[in-house]
Amino acid sequence: MIYLKLTKRNMNEVTREDILKLCEKWRKELKVRVKRVQIREMRKKWGSYSSKGILTINKELLKFPLKCVEYVVLHELLHGIVPNHGRTFKTLLYTYMPEWEEIHEYLENRKS
Repeated sequence: MIYLKLTKRNMNEVTREDILKLCEKWRKELKVRVKRVQIREMRKKWGSYSSKGILTINKELLKFPLKCVEYVVLHELLHGIVPNHGRTFKTLLYTYMPEWEEIHEYLENRKS
């Protein structure tokens, strides 16, 4: 089971259920461990995944389209398989989400 921790309740665009469904989908597909999901302010990143199985999502990401959230979830959970952003990592991204570069660029152009 995945536990979701929200720091604020006023996140309208993407729901808790949306996030949990995405985490569950990709956890099963990638066969990685997700112990907890937390959403909080992050200054420089859209998300992170710890070796302890904690997925953290930047709360600002919840204002973006669901596909952006899915990309970040996938990206971070892939680090449970490949710890770096090398060729293997990018090949897996292409395999699971062929349009990942467009989404990545979209998010990079909107960092605060």
